[in-house]
Amino acid sequence: MSRETWPIIIGGCHRSGTSLVRRILNAHSRIYCGPEMKFFRDFYGDYPSDPLSHFRFIATARAVLPEEDLLGLFGRTFVVLHERAATRAGKRRWADKTPENVLYIAEWQRLLGDCWMFVHVVRNPLDTLASIKEAKFPRVIPTDLAGRIALYHRYTQAGVDFGVTHPDRYYRLFYEELVLSPERALESLMRRLSETFEPCQLAFNEMPQQGGLEDPKIAHTSRIHSESMRRWPTVLTADEARVIWNETRDLWARLGPDGYYAPSRFDLDVHVAS
Repeated sequence: MSRETWPIIIGGCHRSGTSLVRRILNAHSRIYCGPEMKFFRDFYGDYPSDPLSHFRFIATARAVLPEEDLLGLFGRTFVVLHERAATRAGKRRWADKTPENVLYIAEWQRLLGDCWMFVHVVRNPLDTLASIKEAKFPRVIPTDLAGRIALYHRYTQAGVDFGVTHPDRYYRLFYEELVLSPERALESLMRRLSETFEPCQLAFNEMPQQGGLEDPKIAHTSRIHSESMRRWPTVLTADEARVIWNETRDLWARLGPDGYYAPSRFDLDVHVAS
């Protein structure tokens, strides 16, 4: 299979910009990337609390076939679903976006082999966790700060690990880079995906977009903007910011070597400095 037709899998921590990337890619003439489908999360029952978990279809199907057989069977159907959706949209390539894709890389590897690209969307931990605090996801994200910090680490490190072992199939996209220099960031991303950047991707919501499960704010965004950068001082308390930064700054520093990836570029307040 040619790299120009490889599926594109998008993942990253919640509130890191994956919905924006989804719509940008879907605006491309060759790529179909629809709204979120929670296949793996449903398959594994990966929800903090689900009183009806034992009644779910997959849970009951495990009485009939082993989990590995079920994953192969329904996973192939999931892939075909993507292929048919892309064909129906008149596009030659498909992408799948959901934040937790970063946790199911082994499953994607089983379904697609070595013929797929992973786009890992990352965002400064202070802004990410501030956005999570604002949005609130009580059924899928821990409500306590320590749990949310652990979630950021888990999602971010999982993507980094794949990048270390499969650098030829991994692309790290910084939210900050995307919103500060959209055209340059997208040209780099599309080149890595063996595609050509199309100007219409900058006006992604002027292109046909299928409704479904995603961040509702993205449907009302007319352009790529940086208004959500450095919002954390207005959302987080000083104590929250201090704890978050102390627990995540080493991981963040490892993601990018210099430039505005470095903490100093974010003009961190004294109260979060060590």
